[in-house]
Amino acid sequence: MGAKRGVCVGLVAGAVLAGAGTGGAAAPPVTLTPHVSLEPATVVLGGRASLLVAGWREAHLEVSLSGATDRAGRLLGWRVARRQGQAWVVELPRPALRGIYPVLLRERAGAPVTRSTHWLLRIFRPQAAHEPTFTTPQAAVRWWVQSSRHATVAAMKQWRRSDLDKRDPKLHRLFVVAFNLRGRPGVANRLGRFVTAVRDGYHGPWRLLEANVQP
Repeated sequence: MGAKRGVCVGLVAGAVLAGAGTGGAAAPPVTLTPHVSLEPATVVLGGRASLLVAGWREAHLEVSLSGATDRAGRLLGWRVARRQGQAWVVELPRPALRGIYPVLLRERAGAPVTRSTHWLLRIFRPQAAHEPTFTTPQAAVRWWVQSSRHATVAAMKQWRRSDLDKRDPKLHRLFVVAFNLRGRPGVANRLGRFVTAVRDGYHGPWRLLEANVQP
């Protein structure tokens, strides 16, 4: 993170020197897009993550995770960042649900919100990094049935998520799936699970997030 902070300071210093080389004439204003670094960018449920923001030109900074809630479904709200040299740092809230959470920035309550499709905190199962990704969420569900249960999908349907679930629906899909274990065909032997697939970024592939007996 020190190297990234140095880049930000270098950009500001370069702008000042450029103005000095014009015989004292005022240089045009320099617009810096905030540079956001998550440390780490992927955590397990309940894990700690912090945020470093460079290039933020306002007097204050507040940070939030879009859709992050506690166990009762209440939004976790905004956290005040503190200055650290030319950058800002803050420890991120810890959502109660796995998933992908976009980072939001603002100066204060009521101010415009700044966001990017690249600023994402991922909360995954520990083994997720070693699992495959897919072009559709349904393919991720089928993979779970075949690899985890050694079973065959009998039926699959997208399921409406709870109103308490505030995660971005573009990134999270819940399915109910019925399957038959190997050697146990027939309707009477079918089992079922609620399986959530997550999109690894707004333009990324889909992967398994988790499978549960309840939605």
